[in-house]
Amino acid sequence: MPSKAQIHSVDALELFRVKLVQYLEKSITTMDEVGSDLKRTLIWLEEQQKPFWEHQVRLKRRALEEMRNEIFAAKLSQMRHSSDAQQVALQRAKQAFEEAEEKLHRVKKWCRRYQSDVEPLGREVEKLQAVMFQDLKQGAALLDRIIRTLEDYADRRKSLDSDRSDIVEAVEGGTGLPDQRASEVNKELGGSES
Repeated sequence: MPSKAQIHSVDALELFRVKLVQYLEKSITTMDEVGSDLKRTLIWLEEQQKPFWEHQVRLKRRALEEMRNEIFAAKLSQMRHSSDAQQVALQRAKQAFEEAEEKLHRVKKWCRRYQSDVEPLGREVEKLQAVMFQDLKQGAALLDRIIRTLEDYADRRKSLDSDRSDIVEAVEGGTGLPDQRASEVNKELGGSES
């Protein structure tokens, strides 16, 4: 006779299934947030930072040209050298223009790099999300079926054990059971027919 499974409780499996579903929900939410962050970052780069720094470059270029024109006009009008304050202002305008150009260059570089470096990673996150959703969802459903099967088995086993004890009691007590019912219970329990 094959040995019977000792199932006392499926609570641990049920708890694991609940934790698995919670993990699935959290991971899907987290991956959705990652996807949203990636999209927001690209929008921020292309639609906010790039136009902002293009505008700053134009402003700084205009300020630099105005400062150069002031110094040139001062030289022409008085045939003298520009003042130290004007030279300092020119250097500051030139530095501000170069910084704005550098930042615009970086933003454009990140826009290109984003599409070549970050977007493929974003697609991998989407694939992982799809796999996790599908596999974990199937895993939770499978665990649910296993739990139901084990519960049914445990309930049936209890019922059969109860029937067996009734038979033993009846036989020992001399009341007897109909032979057919005793035979059915014995067969269910894996015993041989006598």
